[in-house]
Amino acid sequence: MPSYKTNDNNHNSNKHIDSSDKINSPLQQLQTNSTKNKSSSTQVSSSPSFTNLRRSSPIPKDLSILCINFNQDHGCFAVGHELGFLVYNTDPIELRVKRNFSIGGNTPSRYNLNTSSTAATTSPLSGSGIGHITMLHRTNYLAVVGGGTNPRFPINKLVIWDDLKRKNSLSLEFDKPVLNVLLSRIKIVVILIDEIIVYSFASPPKKLITFETHRNEFGVADMSVTTSSTTGTTAAATERKPRAYSDTHTNDRLGPVPRGSHASISSAGSTASNASVGSGTSLNSILNHNNKNSNNVHQPSTILVFPGKAIGQIQIVDLAQQQPGSSVNIIKAHKSAIRNLCINKTGTMVASASVLGTLIRIHSTSTTQLLYEFRRGIDRADITSMKFSHDDSKLAVLSDKYTLHIFNLGEEEPEEETSPEHHHQENKHHALTKYINFLPSTLIPQYFKSTWSYCSVNTNQYHQQESELDTGSLGWVSDDEVVIVWQKKKIWEKYTIMEKSGGDGDEEYEIVRTSWKSLDSE
Repeated sequence: MPSYKTNDNNHNSNKHIDSSDKINSPLQQLQTNSTKNKSSSTQVSSSPSFTNLRRSSPIPKDLSILCINFNQDHGCFAVGHELGFLVYNTDPIELRVKRNFSIGGNTPSRYNLNTSSTAATTSPLSGSGIGHITMLHRTNYLAVVGGGTNPRFPINKLVIWDDLKRKNSLSLEFDKPVLNVLLSRIKIVVILIDEIIVYSFASPPKKLITFETHRNEFGVADMSVTTSSTTGTTAAATERKPRAYSDTHTNDRLGPVPRGSHASISSAGSTASNASVGSGTSLNSILNHNNKNSNNVHQPSTILVFPGKAIGQIQIVDLAQQQPGSSVNIIKAHKSAIRNLCINKTGTMVASASVLGTLIRIHSTSTTQLLYEFRRGIDRADITSMKFSHDDSKLAVLSDKYTLHIFNLGEEEPEEETSPEHHHQENKHHALTKYINFLPSTLIPQYFKSTWSYCSVNTNQYHQQESELDTGSLGWVSDDEVVIVWQKKKIWEKYTIMEKSGGDGDEEYEIVRTSWKSLDSE
């Protein structure tokens, strides 16, 4: 039987912060620079809250990064490591939040950007490692799970961390490790090894529905982030280019949730405002907003995609419409197990790769129709990261071969000749294709029908030889720029798609590294 507890000190939770509070709130300091920094260096804000950044490296060279996750619009990313977590603006790269937890203590260490002491709802024997972190847009709420050699929280416990107050706001405990977490302003999605559980974002959280999956050891799942202006939330994810943290957002309100049957739920009450970036957003106000929206029949669709019960299947669920017992769309995407998948921001397309990593397939989430099939290569590879561009015109794919591929999604009839004005950014096909097209399609091997990326780069040319395999996470910072953050190398890189002159006068494209920075130096 699940249990939950609530601290009733909520009487001040809706208080808006004044100017002094804003200085002390690290997540409110993240602002967009009007001029992008094209070099490998970065300037740190001179605000008193950030003075410690000049005195110590964000990530010591001997410290392991445990996870890297971009937020919903790729405008920032969070890093979990053995001592806590960090939050960066993506481009220009800039460290904005640093949280080191004291091992065996209840408060973040003195190396944090803001050293004010706050009681935490953790055991005095807790560690410091954060093995997973998910941001909720640009608010001060982050989903964290312990990890590493000395976890801050148990690996089977999800904590919604309120960074403004340096404490847990909500927590959920399970009988299996938490592998991944997806957040929206109204939903918490928890990914376990063989099931996915959806909760409402409330205090206490209410379990809404559970889905069984095939063994999902990588915690594969994704969720669209389209928001509606009628809900009063900021539709940051609908913009083509992500913004850095800004203090110009309207108040984002969220709301309460019921108990679930698979988890022990706790809720820590608030005695001060829970400010989102540039606004006084409390958990209570979020919950109130969610309660109002629960009766709104025009709620925007939130599409959740994840592996099905059978090998190679993908399940597609509209969380705005889903009720227990409702049907879900199922795609038979691959013959092998799903290794990676991603959904575009509007929730209309899902891209997937199997554990073989040779083919990338894109399906319609509404009709389940196969829209595109791309070939990464012929040898097996682990697809470590995959993202749609903000305008849905491209798909970026990164593998353990260290090759970044960019596929064009604008070609409806790739086999036919295209006019000069549409020849731009065309995916590639086998050189023999034009010589064997006269043969019946059934006689042509599938390999010769394949579509390859229109440009790619082996990122190893920019790196020193390494003794262990590295994993990169990518995000789009514009329609022609991709950022990769490497876990073991601890570096941030920006790659730009550039036009180059082809020998026959045709337009050709290449990917060039245009900026980089080490994360373990300031």
